[in-house]
Amino acid sequence: MHLYAIILAGGSGTRFWPVSRAHLPKQFLVLQGTQSLLQATASRITPLIPPSRLYVITAAHLQAPTVSQLPEVPAANILSEPLGRNTAAAIGLAAWHLMTLDPEAMLVVLPADHAIADSTAFCESLQQAAQAAAHANVLMTLGVQPSYPATGYGYIKVGDSLAIPAAPLARQAIQFTEKPPAEVAAQFVASQQYLWNCGIFVWRAATIVAELNTHMPELTQKLTAYVQALQAGAAAETLAAAYAQLPNVPIDVGVLEKSARVGVLPVTWAWSDVGSWRALADLHPQDRAGNIVVGQHIGRDTTGVIVYSPERLVATIGVSDLIIVQTDDVLLICPKDRDQEVREVVRSGFGSVHSGISLGKT
Repeated sequence: MHLYAIILAGGSGTRFWPVSRAHLPKQFLVLQGTQSLLQATASRITPLIPPSRLYVITAAHLQAPTVSQLPEVPAANILSEPLGRNTAAAIGLAAWHLMTLDPEAMLVVLPADHAIADSTAFCESLQQAAQAAAHANVLMTLGVQPSYPATGYGYIKVGDSLAIPAAPLARQAIQFTEKPPAEVAAQFVASQQYLWNCGIFVWRAATIVAELNTHMPELTQKLTAYVQALQAGAAAETLAAAYAQLPNVPIDVGVLEKSARVGVLPVTWAWSDVGSWRALADLHPQDRAGNIVVGQHIGRDTTGVIVYSPERLVATIGVSDLIIVQTDDVLLICPKDRDQEVREVVRSGFGSVHSGISLGKT
């Protein structure tokens, strides 16, 4: 089916500060087992798509460490952006590149920082989504069955079956809602008509290029100018200036919310977007007191804490529902229900004191 994998690995993961830094963004972190999130993503897809057809879109300053992280992937398959311009630009760049190599290319687009334990079921879902994208020429998304009314995820309203024998689970996607308030999320979950949008997509390169032309003509025009400059061997400063002109828009907002040819494949396997320190609860078991520990911890009258301290011992007495992260130069302590504010500490300008702190896109 001319399948290619595109891993989006350009973010910095400021919500995982102080472990995530400019030189060590979230996709390079080892939060479970022995593989980084990026390495686990590549391993998960390789039963379906070989490393020779796996491509990574990353930031220019992360190209070398990305190549080092994935020695099985040809170095030429690590594509870099001069600066981050969100997922529509990254996917457009990848689609242009693959179209030049294989006009029949079918793209599986994957974030670099998700956790999915059942790789067999995952690849089976991608196969079915690819069948739907091939037969109906639609943009396929994967939708996760909600387990609670999350306000940090996008939601997809599910419509009728696409009636594709090779992909019997494929349905129409009739509405996208980005991060609704709590009361709306509760209504969505209660209706049983909505799925979480997990940001995994399958589509023909030619189809997404056509939809970008229709719904984001400014992006395709300016991406064409960038590609022409790249092919002409323009200087790095010229390329960065050209890429900076691209709209900074997610693919969901730029295309999926507007297109009439979007499908969704409901999935039931366990999924985590590993969005913040609380996501360690998805990756590690709790002890009898509800604590999750990665590293060294001694607790007395301690319940519901998340501790990440691989190198140093953390001791707690009489505390509950905290996140404690210790590195060589920073100690972070915050309530679990305020973990999203970690990135605000980074964005507040504290990076001027700690130059290693990432100030980029989460």
